[in-house]
Amino acid sequence: MNGYEHYQRAEELAASALEKYNPIEFATLAQVHATLALAAATADATNFQRDLYAGNGLESPAKVARKRAAAAKSASVAADFLPDGV
Repeated sequence: MNGYEHYQRAEELAASALEKYNPIEFATLAQVHATLALAAATADATNFQRDLYAGNGLESPAKVARKRAAAAKSASVAADFLPDGV
């Protein structure tokens, strides 16, 4: 199921919870599907953003920031071991 299908199922179960004898079970299932819909939507958005940057030949800002931080740390460590003026 994708995010939209989970959302639809959550709506169906929530509506059924009002009509059925034991609404707690249906409400719980509706909550599960709603949570899965949110997780799927988040994953879809993350994949979309990654693909958007890749399609434009760019790297995501988070990846660029990680690379810069790693380079700065490496330069700092190297400076501690190199003699001055090198």
